[in-house]
Amino acid sequence: MKKGALLLILWLILLSITLPLAIKTPSLLIYSDSPFLSNSLQSVKAQNILMKYFNIGDKDYLYVIINGTYNYSIDEIYRYIYLLNDSIIITPFNYSKILENEYISYLGANESILKNDNLLTTLYQNLTKLKLFYITHFQYFEYELNVTFWLPLHNFSNNICPEYKINFDKVNGSLLERARYAGYLTFRNPFLFYFGFNNYTNYTLAFEFLVKLSNYSTIIHYLNLSSPLSNLTYSSNITIVNSLLNETQNVTNYFHKGDYWLFIIEVPNNESLTAINQFIKSLNNSYVVGHLAYYAQSAYYTQNDIEIIDITTVILVVILLILLIRSLVPIVILVSTAGVGLVLTYAAMYLATLFGYKIYYISGLVAPPIVFGLSVDYGILFIYRYFEELANKSLDPLSKSFRMSTKGILISGISIVLGFSSFMFSPSDLLRNIGAALVISAVSSLIPAVFFTYMLLLVISPRFLSFPRKEIPSPNDIRQKYLSSLSKLSIRHNKIIVFIIILSMIALIFYYTSYVHTNVNVNEIVPSSASSLLGTKILENMYDYSIDYVLIHGNFSKEYPLIYNLTNNLISQGNLVYGPISLGKMMITNDTHLINEFYKDNYTLLIVYLKYPVFSKQAINITSKLIKEGFLVGGSNAQRIDIVNNTVKTYFSFTLPLTIILIIVYLFLILGSIILPLRLALTIGLSSLFGVFTLSLVYSSTYWLSPLIVFALLFSLGIDYDMFIVIRLLEEMKDHDFDDAIVKAVESTGLVITACGLILAGAFFSLIVSDIRFLNEIGFGVGVSILFDTFIVRPFLVPSILSVLKKYNFWPFRFKRFLYT
Repeated sequence: MKKGALLLILWLILLSITLPLAIKTPSLLIYSDSPFLSNSLQSVKAQNILMKYFNIGDKDYLYVIINGTYNYSIDEIYRYIYLLNDSIIITPFNYSKILENEYISYLGANESILKNDNLLTTLYQNLTKLKLFYITHFQYFEYELNVTFWLPLHNFSNNICPEYKINFDKVNGSLLERARYAGYLTFRNPFLFYFGFNNYTNYTLAFEFLVKLSNYSTIIHYLNLSSPLSNLTYSSNITIVNSLLNETQNVTNYFHKGDYWLFIIEVPNNESLTAINQFIKSLNNSYVVGHLAYYAQSAYYTQNDIEIIDITTVILVVILLILLIRSLVPIVILVSTAGVGLVLTYAAMYLATLFGYKIYYISGLVAPPIVFGLSVDYGILFIYRYFEELANKSLDPLSKSFRMSTKGILISGISIVLGFSSFMFSPSDLLRNIGAALVISAVSSLIPAVFFTYMLLLVISPRFLSFPRKEIPSPNDIRQKYLSSLSKLSIRHNKIIVFIIILSMIALIFYYTSYVHTNVNVNEIVPSSASSLLGTKILENMYDYSIDYVLIHGNFSKEYPLIYNLTNNLISQGNLVYGPISLGKMMITNDTHLINEFYKDNYTLLIVYLKYPVFSKQAINITSKLIKEGFLVGGSNAQRIDIVNNTVKTYFSFTLPLTIILIIVYLFLILGSIILPLRLALTIGLSSLFGVFTLSLVYSSTYWLSPLIVFALLFSLGIDYDMFIVIRLLEEMKDHDFDDAIVKAVESTGLVITACGLILAGAFFSLIVSDIRFLNEIGFGVGVSILFDTFIVRPFLVPSILSVLKKYNFWPFRFKRFLYT
């Protein structure tokens, strides 16, 4: 009892240290894939080139859609923009002006070569176009009047347009002259010169003025040909500029549809997801869209779900334990053990972050079901063995059960840790990150399952273990008869069953390679009710572009046919392309300043505005095609494709084979057999394929990570139950012939395996309560795989294979020569 009390005090001290650390861990989860991009990926290479030669890459964009008037919308954004660090608001007018200036910069303004009459003719044409634009979009004119004349009168008390204040300070003259010229410089609207402080709010007058205006002499008098207008309106190719300026005026149509206004906010590409979330939650009547918004909302909803998932896991585990054990104290012991395991896991993850480790959100989310499942599994194995020794009236039942169960737990636990550690050797940064979390979870489950359970059994008298029943739970159960009958049936028809297993394996592999489809859809990582998803549907009818940066390496003249064909092809598909021979939808075949802007150090850049939202199926398909054709492609779509392809390819070509090799080598050293671990890998593969098969039937197209995680977890967690049978088989072979020993091993371990399987499956099924489809898929896929493995593979299929192989199960060496003994 003194030993138990001392151990209890030590555990309490450990928990008091680790619990505060564990509580902080969920807030440290990383939801973006970007930190796990390897420098060897083509999108990262592209990004480095873009930064080095074209100064592109350190900014990202949020698309804010607000339901309301323009003034209401801009006020709403300015009210909460302080939440985003170093952000810049791009209004529809700013966007049009930025685009116009870029066009002129790209083409190279040079109005001096133009003849005067051509200049005046073009000026009148463009002023007429501009007048018609303001008539059809009068709300823009209202806004510009308000900014131009209201701000100076009110001492710039509301800084709704910082650029106007900068321009106001630049110009000289009376207050009215400064206001007019500052308004013109800000909005490039020469009609502001006709208004003043006494009539700018008379919108009826303003509208009638625009309709009736036909003589532009006053404007020309104000500006004359040396004014900024000429620099912003003409170039050496008047036809091109006229078309482009017309396009910049029409582009604002993308920013206003019905009652919705769209604003673009430029933010650093490492902007805090917490800050973005706070900004999203603060805005009223709004939607925020963009890949950073998707990640931010994924973080928000996932963190909300973690608590629900953990509570659901505990409830499911408790219900299953009540049904299986039907005694309160052992249930409390097992749940407490799992809780301690989870605290140790999260605390270890937190400590790892102090040394630079970043917790990918998948790692944080799969940790609780793994820890609960393994801790309870091993705890049940220990406690059931204790019940068995108590029933047999052993002299020291606790020490004996500790000694015998620890052997099985360590053999199984080390094999799981080895399986997970194969991730640590992966060339994929993302897989290494997930692997570290899986290893931490497995080790943190083993320690309390053995030592914390042992401490509690030392402290608690055996007579209390039966509460509220009179007797402790029996190690024998009606399930043993079912398991015994099932294994006998399997042995009687062993050759037929083995043949069916082989056919099933072939059929499932064919189905997996031919019919299992995955996706990278945003609706997998955020709930369908998330505002970012709802906003995406609205954005599709407005500014529905995502950006690819396409790089072509080689001399521009030699690569010109390729550049021309690629540009023309992308534009013909409805995309916008900005490059050395195009601006938007317009091809420009004569030499211009564009080449200087888009061709540097043997790299040609095409900035492609895809006509589909970021991460959409259509955008991903176009980007994938560009990458397959050999172009270097940067941008969010390309990064997403690279990390998906790299992670999946690396797992199935490197990590999974390494997992199998490590497990085979380890079990060979333990058991002296190469056949047992090969058969183990085959049957786990069957369970994994069955889980993915049912997953694809239920969810059709699944998230790209879902099948990978099913395989990853089954090829580590699935070792447990097989090892329980094999270890018991080695004991039973001493007193029975081989087939009877198989039946006895399945019968003896069946209660533990079925209990453990139900609990582990229940722990993963708890993920189904999440609002996030991806987590539902993981919970369902892993849960179904575990149930199939528990109730079909281990008690029915494994005995038939063992019976067919007989002595060859232990080829090339008998187990007694090896580490197990």
